Amino acid sequence: MTAGHDALYETIAQLLSTEALDEARSALEKAPRDQTFQVLRIKLGLLDGSMPSGMAMQKLIQMMRETPDLRGAKTLYQEASRLAYSGRESSVAHSHPPPPVEPKR
Repeated sequence: MTAGHDALYETIAQLLSTEALDEARSALEKAPRDQTFQVLRIKLGLLDGSMPSGMAMQKLIQMMRETPDLRGAKTLYQEASRLAYSGRESSVAHSHPPPPVEPKR
């Protein structure tokens, strides 16, 4: 990540952690459409209720298969799993752990 990219990520992550959702949404509209910011978009969806935790987990699994060390993805997956469990939603995490990832060749 470039310095500007990293600073924008940190700013949006901070907005989400303080639940300043409108400000985070506005910043994400201007952010790049890469996977790093997609993780933050998923987090926003979880926080504002527009994305069910099961759907978030499925998207995160798919993204982590492509990029195993994707910034923030594993932590958000665990958070979504806890939300699914506490909300009594069916959860892929409780029946199937994420599949092993083979290194890219």
